[in-house]
Amino acid sequence: MSTEAAPATSYREQRLGSLSRRLATQAGLATAGMVIGATLLVSIFTAVHQYTSVISTANSTAQFVLDTLGPGGPTGTTQKTVFDDRLRTDPQVWIYRNGQVVLQSPNTGSSVPTGSRSGTSLGGPFPYVRVQVAHQNLAVVLDYPLAPALTLIEDLILGVATIGLAAAIGGGAFGYVAARRMLRPVQALTQAAMDLRRAPAEARLPELSDPQDEIGRLGRVLNDLISDLDQQRQRDRMLLAEAAHQLRTPLQIVQGNAALLAEGTLSPAEAQESLSAMQQALTGMTTLTNDLLTLESARTRRPEPQPLELGPWLEGLCEDAQALAPELDVRVMAPSAQTVEVDAQILTRAYWAILENALHYTPAGGRVTLGASLLPESVEVYVRDSGPGIDKDELPFVTERFFRGRQGKGKRGTGLGLPIAKALAESLDAELVLRSAPGAGTTATIRLPREG
Repeated sequence: MSTEAAPATSYREQRLGSLSRRLATQAGLATAGMVIGATLLVSIFTAVHQYTSVISTANSTAQFVLDTLGPGGPTGTTQKTVFDDRLRTDPQVWIYRNGQVVLQSPNTGSSVPTGSRSGTSLGGPFPYVRVQVAHQNLAVVLDYPLAPALTLIEDLILGVATIGLAAAIGGGAFGYVAARRMLRPVQALTQAAMDLRRAPAEARLPELSDPQDEIGRLGRVLNDLISDLDQQRQRDRMLLAEAAHQLRTPLQIVQGNAALLAEGTLSPAEAQESLSAMQQALTGMTTLTNDLLTLESARTRRPEPQPLELGPWLEGLCEDAQALAPELDVRVMAPSAQTVEVDAQILTRAYWAILENALHYTPAGGRVTLGASLLPESVEVYVRDSGPGIDKDELPFVTERFFRGRQGKGKRGTGLGLPIAKALAESLDAELVLRSAPGAGTTATIRLPREG
């Protein structure tokens, strides 16, 4: 029984409109919100203006009625003059003399105002504004209708709802179309990135828009990231191949000597010699493994800066180096009371790598100097030896992994000392600088950035 993998669905064929829909929804809501907000402000302003206008009209109407009455009070012609000819807005009017109703408009029926003779009532079938105007023993109470103003406000609210809904639909549609258009390069870029999984390693993303816009810059950043990952993958592959090559010889030594010992035909002296060879090979493999682990940790460990006094630190390293190589003259030249902010453990491992390299290549009776110098923008810690130096044509390559120059032929070591120092220095945002000439020794400097 065989199974076949389902064909991969193209990015353009997938339902990837969620971002477009979100942008469209946000555009619709934003448009509707702005329209509704602006219309509501107009409605509030209109309502306040209408209410103020109604109160002013009610007061002027009541005053007109009072002026029409004159000092004699209501007469037979008052109802026609006041209620029939002049009052076109149908207010309800009551005329008082000495606190008693003596005349009221026909639209009041037989009702008499109760409660306060001024204020606003929005309830009931007849919303109104009530005002009172008095002169001597006469008073006019008038209920001015609010229905026209409320109708206008209701029409405005209905218009706001209609306009807001239309704005939301129109804004959403426009936002969706605009979002789809703007996201078209992103969709194409995503499809091209997915196609890279089946493309050759040197393939890169194409330019799908203006190189200076956001999509163009995103494409360049992704291409740079792909290049960095490809280079890292190549470096890891080379490291694996080089490590396998370096381990092959000691493994063959161990395997060959183990076979000889298993045969049991060696003399005691020969067996001891085989064991020594195996021990030396195993020591070399252990050193190589530790160096490779150090290289890997230099890439992944995050530094933890702490104040470090360079004088005592260099003195301690000098004592260790002198004990390790008593045949050499190891001395310190460092400024006193100089303190730097640095991860002391990483710096010590990096510095010990170049110091050990100097001890390894300096002949007996030679000098190795440990020092530090303060510059305007950096702090340098260095190791200067009086060894044979490095040839000019080899100097650019001595920090490559497993590189062995002419001076290193036949010497013990893994060829990872200076590469480890470089990797550790870079993890501190520092750099390893080498100055050397044949017969003039070598100066290896770790240049640390100076804070502040």
